[in-house]
Amino acid sequence: MAPGAITSTTIPRSAPASPAPAQAGSYRLTTVSGAEISFTLPTPASHPALEAIEAYRGKIGADPVSYVVAQVDNRKGTAPVDMYMVSASDDQGREVSFSRVTDVIQSWGPTYSYDFKWTMGDGTPIDEAVGAELRREATGLQSANADVAEAGEQTHIVLASAEAELPAKVTRVTVQPSGMGVDEEARPAS
Repeated sequence: MAPGAITSTTIPRSAPASPAPAQAGSYRLTTVSGAEISFTLPTPASHPALEAIEAYRGKIGADPVSYVVAQVDNRKGTAPVDMYMVSASDDQGREVSFSRVTDVIQSWGPTYSYDFKWTMGDGTPIDEAVGAELRREATGLQSANADVAEAGEQTHIVLASAEAELPAKVTRVTVQPSGMGVDEEARPAS
């Protein structure tokens, strides 16, 4: 067995650290419904809102991801902000999309199969107690990371991308603050 390999009774190996931001930039927009959204693209993995998520990612051995922590002030908004996606693209058409971190956490965690066994996302079998504890931790993280800011609410929403690097020069940033399908353009904050 290779050093550091996952066994059926251990918690999975440590994952590599998330990359340093490739091209940080601050962006903001006022949505059609009046919410104010601001974020740094990408948000450093050292951001306090990412501490528990990064600890879990490292614990289960998931690959590094890039993050966006969007500050949502919907106190003047007339509709919920349902942060579905943030996309950054360059003039060559390369696009990196950030989606709900709750979906990413779900994909990282172990699954309980029809044959009553726990496995990690890569198919590695794990002990029942370890699998159940990791699933509870994932569920707690999902519950702690809201995808929606109701009208009148102020919160942060975390998104993640499997792409570790942004395009060399970001020329357009769009946000889907009302669920799937409707892009609104974010502008540099400065």
